[in-house]
Amino acid sequence: MPSAKTQNQRVIIIGGSMAGLFAAINLRKHGWEVEIFERAESELSNRGAGIATHKELYEAVRTAGIELREEMGVYSDGRVMFDRDGSVLTSCEMHQLMTSWGLIYRFLRDQIPDEIYHQGKSLVSLQQNSHQVTAVFDDGSQSVGEWLIGADGTRSTTRQLLLPAVEAEYCGYLGWRGLIDESLIDAQVHAQLAHKMAFSMAPGGHWLGYLVAGPNDALSPGQRWYNWGWYRTCPPDELRDALTDKAGKYYALGIPHTLIRDDVIANMRNDAANYLAPQSQCVIAATEQPFIQGMYDFGVSSMHFERVFLVGDAAFTARPHVGLGVSKAADDSSKLAVALSADNQSAALVNWNEQRIRFGKAALQWGRDLGSYIGPQPDTKAHRAKAEHYLQPEILTTVTAANDPERYLAALYEN
Repeated sequence: MPSAKTQNQRVIIIGGSMAGLFAAINLRKHGWEVEIFERAESELSNRGAGIATHKELYEAVRTAGIELREEMGVYSDGRVMFDRDGSVLTSCEMHQLMTSWGLIYRFLRDQIPDEIYHQGKSLVSLQQNSHQVTAVFDDGSQSVGEWLIGADGTRSTTRQLLLPAVEAEYCGYLGWRGLIDESLIDAQVHAQLAHKMAFSMAPGGHWLGYLVAGPNDALSPGQRWYNWGWYRTCPPDELRDALTDKAGKYYALGIPHTLIRDDVIANMRNDAANYLAPQSQCVIAATEQPFIQGMYDFGVSSMHFERVFLVGDAAFTARPHVGLGVSKAADDSSKLAVALSADNQSAALVNWNEQRIRFGKAALQWGRDLGSYIGPQPDTKAHRAKAEHYLQPEILTTVTAANDPERYLAALYEN
């Protein structure tokens, strides 16, 4: 294997979302030529919703030239959980900037020249030898480079080509989500939710929400969005039903929000009225078109395959409760750029792979710990104890998307 970067070497990046952009920006800083191939036909800037920040995220985006500031999000001063009658069950201080996926994406995308960012390009195969790797796309075109990075997310084609036996595993629960204009929320309820991450418990899961930047990254009061999610236990057959439209078509990878059946939404609203705090009910009632996401996770045993690498969610997809998706993608990519540019490249890449696998496994396990009481009922004493621990209101509110994840990852990372 080559020992160091030589002039004008090219890296092919599959996936133009967060992980791909972080990879491209960091590699270009080290003098590499890059090309990004994204399967989506249109821009990705409207995907995703809120992101709770932490030190690791600040450090990760800083390597890509972004300095997160208060004007890039909505400041939250703490967490609050409402009881079924609307009273405060528990609360705590936790200073955190709540930013948005789209805002960070646009800052990253603006650093990439359009001529090296190709949309509507779906990878179908790849070949590699001791000198180069070739990516073949569904339109018959090809791209050749010295290295290839699979940054194409949870449903990664790159990973499927390398590790066909590794599939995302359904966690046994789904997430109802919404992103609405804050002005639609009752004023009294809004006052209780503003500048807080709010929680509400329900059988088999929990609800949470917080303010994020609105359209065109607006941050002025009255112009922001409220981002919410409700994680709910859902057996596989019920998930399939929820992802089936009124014509009987099943969308295994996620149903478009406009095709979710009225009865599925009505059942969710009815359950909200029966189980959730009135503040959460108010937000859900104001959400005209909620959407559904099945919760999946998985991890790989290696992120390095000769001249091909996996980064971000293509390698490890942890449950969203950890709030590490963006920072992990950035860290994978920035450290890979350093390793590829090292004088002793071979040793640096071995170390990169070992360290990122350890971190990925820790994040994956932490997500499973946090979601241990959602989904299938615990079937062992250890699982029951873990579920009971994370089901405690004061634990759930402080650990979910915490502003100090290293505190919780440390012990797992050493295993």
